[in-house]
Amino acid sequence: MTIFYIVVLVPLLLYLAAFIYETFLSFKRLRNPKKGRAGYVGGAWELLILLLLFCALVMLVTFTQDLIRLADTLFWTTFIAAIALGLRAVAYLYIFYGRANQYKINWMDWTFAFMHLIAAVFLVITAVNAMLFIWQNNPVANTQFFPIFIPGLALLIAVCIIPMVVLYKTKA
Repeated sequence: MTIFYIVVLVPLLLYLAAFIYETFLSFKRLRNPKKGRAGYVGGAWELLILLLLFCALVMLVTFTQDLIRLADTLFWTTFIAAIALGLRAVAYLYIFYGRANQYKINWMDWTFAFMHLIAAVFLVITAVNAMLFIWQNNPVANTQFFPIFIPGLALLIAVCIIPMVVLYKTKA
């Protein structure tokens, strides 16, 4: 099970760290509207979502026998996080691509920032609930794919981290 925790927690912690940083940038952007799009790193989102999807894939494949109980445990927090991420996406599209004046701050910018915060909080709660479920219920793990997950994790981190660091250094 140690391998499982490494394969799930490493990309999850990287995802959360980067998402929390983007949350910080979304609030920082509210103080300096003259930066427009430059005040926020949008390009990293596609890379971040790969980390989260990898965690979900590992979780689903590892605990196939207990998916119903796991889904019952994680449904509401995941659902609320997904709604926040969806509203964040709508606000993002409007702010950076639909609004004529990108330098104006209004309620949509605040919605964008707070949807980051809500999503981050509920994703952390989901991760904690998942780990508590595994620790308390000790579900049967399907470990046959672990030899594939480890090189996959190494490749995923290499593919995601380098562009994210470059984006955060140059855009933030």
